[in-house]
Amino acid sequence: MKYELKKRAEFIRKRLPLAALICIGVLLVPVFYHYNSKAQTQGKQSMCSDGWYITGYYVPREDELPGDAEEISVAHLGNLSFSQEFLNETRTEGWGITRFGWALGYYSGGWHRSDSGPLDAAGNLLSEGMIAIDRSLIPSGAAVRISTLPTPWSSKTFHATDVGVGIVGQHIDVFTGMGRAAEEETFRITSDNNRVCFTSKASEAARDGL
Repeated sequence: MKYELKKRAEFIRKRLPLAALICIGVLLVPVFYHYNSKAQTQGKQSMCSDGWYITGYYVPREDELPGDAEEISVAHLGNLSFSQEFLNETRTEGWGITRFGWALGYYSGGWHRSDSGPLDAAGNLLSEGMIAIDRSLIPSGAAVRISTLPTPWSSKTFHATDVGVGIVGQHIDVFTGMGRAAEEETFRITSDNNRVCFTSKASEAARDGL
């Protein structure tokens, strides 16, 4: 009997460290999970606020805006004539698609040609889902949601890549696309007192001086 008790005691003594390690491991799983989750979200900032004014901008097409011709001087091309109504819209919106198929831009007080298509302030191609923002409030590159807009815009994730002269404070300008249908969308989404939420990396905010 003493031999058996001694044998069991020896068995327990040898296995106790292993059992203790297993218990410690089980207890630390939630801690490691929490740390990992925190690490994945570390460096990101989320913010929501109300009272935002939303407008839209689009790219007009000359073939949808016929009218009297107006001659302008295009950088590196010389004098060319375009529909006057098309030019008026392009002056307002920044870019238009000419009857020739290339994009005509109005900025820095002059007319410019782009064979790539309409561009944002950084020289990237404009695409639906881009927005112009005031970078003192929303950092460049932020992912933005505007749940108060009409469908389908309320469920979209926008990308803060553009800026505009008139985009100051709680004002966001949403790029809606090209042509008349896109113009109609600019009217439909223009509204006050919208709720805006954005998420961005803290490093991006720091890079943009926020």
